[in-house]
Amino acid sequence: MRKPLLFILIPLAYIVLVGLLKWRFRPPIEGLMFLGGGALGIYFLDAAEAFFKLTPSPFRSVVFMGLFTIVSFFVVTSVTSLIAAGLVLSLYLTMLLWQVGEWKAVGSLNSWYQMVSTPVTVSMQRYIFWGFIGFFFIETFLFVR
Repeated sequence: MRKPLLFILIPLAYIVLVGLLKWRFRPPIEGLMFLGGGALGIYFLDAAEAFFKLTPSPFRSVVFMGLFTIVSFFVVTSVTSLIAAGLVLSLYLTMLLWQVGEWKAVGSLNSWYQMVSTPVTVSMQRYIFWGFIGFFFIETFLFVR
């Protein structure tokens, strides 16, 4: 299955813009590592799903997204590897785009909540989704500063 072009262009544009902002429009050669990690992040979970033949994907769940938010926050704030920072920021954005795509197609994120024992209302899904977006912006800000 091919990835929609916007699911490639948006993360790449984001990684380039964040890199330019971080290094004040004078990226060092090491900035290529950040770009490489970001490019890898675009396909990383797709490759893992295909390689391990995961159906349904555990990566497309609110549980994974919540745990990933914690890990990505740690990576962005503590790790000095630019590959890792690019990878987690790109992965985070990719998962947000998956959620946007599902929301537009289905009108909810019910499939993301299959691992949760009680039903989650659409309005609560919306609040949680906005929370994930907020954390993404915080992580981006912390990386750029």
